[in-house]
Amino acid sequence: MKKQLIAAAVAGAFALPAMAQNVSLYGTVDAGVAKLNGVGAVKNNETVYTDGAISSSVWGLRGTEDLGGGLKTVFQLESDIQTNNGGSNQNGLFRRAAWVGVEGGFGQLTFGLRTNPLIAQNGALMPVGGNSVSTLLATSLSYANFYTKNAITYTTPNIAGLVGQIQYGAANTVSTTTTGGSVLAGSLVYSSGPLTLRGGWHSRKENGSTAGANTSNGAWGVAPTIDQAADAYVIGASYAMGPLTVAIAQFNNREALAIGGVKHERGGTQVGAGYDLSSAWKLGASYTQAEGSSLTNLQGRYSLSKRTTGYIMYGASDNNNNTTATKQVTFLPYASNTGSHPAAIIDGYTSPAGRKSSGFGVGLIHTF
Repeated sequence: MKKQLIAAAVAGAFALPAMAQNVSLYGTVDAGVAKLNGVGAVKNNETVYTDGAISSSVWGLRGTEDLGGGLKTVFQLESDIQTNNGGSNQNGLFRRAAWVGVEGGFGQLTFGLRTNPLIAQNGALMPVGGNSVSTLLATSLSYANFYTKNAITYTTPNIAGLVGQIQYGAANTVSTTTTGGSVLAGSLVYSSGPLTLRGGWHSRKENGSTAGANTSNGAWGVAPTIDQAADAYVIGASYAMGPLTVAIAQFNNREALAIGGVKHERGGTQVGAGYDLSSAWKLGASYTQAEGSSLTNLQGRYSLSKRTTGYIMYGASDNNNNTTATKQVTFLPYASNTGSHPAAIIDGYTSPAGRKSSGFGVGLIHTF
């Protein structure tokens, strides 16, 4: 059955009063198995089921309606999938995207929950990345504010290879007795032939109560606890030379540990490469270091069809036991969905300070 017909059935189930002219159902499913070494509060070696090790498992609806005169309405709704049990996420059915807007020659203006521009650029830094690279980085550096609530987002048209985005996440309160936190974020991407330059940032204002905060939805269903001031940025460049693409990036996060507290800085660098070995095989490697800790990732992806990819992956983390607590960075070696609703896929999955951990796994990604 055509995806448009399926989308219509899904939309009908949610009792939508009207349909855009073009609506499609889409999704990605990523599942596999991995052997983890040296993880947990006590060093454990376990073979585990993994979900979303490279691509997040999601489904969603998106569509457009032609308004005439070069304008169109656009919308997107996106939800999580936990492949081990069919669950979703504790932070809401459409916690990943729930927005509507207009698009035309001026660019795009949307209203509603959508991806933080900082996180979007963070995920695009390496030629071959995914959750086991970008999500682990953002989480370890504590800028994993993945989705901005109450967001007004403007994206420019492509101007000679340059595309910009600015986003404002309003506070959840209008109380005169409480300071409501808000989020301002943005990004710039410039592409010219084989060269791509990208950068993203966000600035969080602290709030006097968590009830008034613009608490961003984070990774893997972790309950949002954002109430301190923070400023973070990522910048990177990549260059393609035939089948080989190389990249370098820098990242930084300055974050207070309490309301009114001093901002503590943590940062690092990342390098990576991707190589098209054949029309089916793509190889990738990346190395990330931050404050004395490191994360190494090696991948091989094999295209079984236009929509199905098998992969093998190895990840290794070496976490320094930093004498300055605010400088401590602890990487996990291998990503996997640990959303807490309805049950954690991997329970107690940690890689503490001073620990070397690793993971080797295989998986399958299918998109529709």
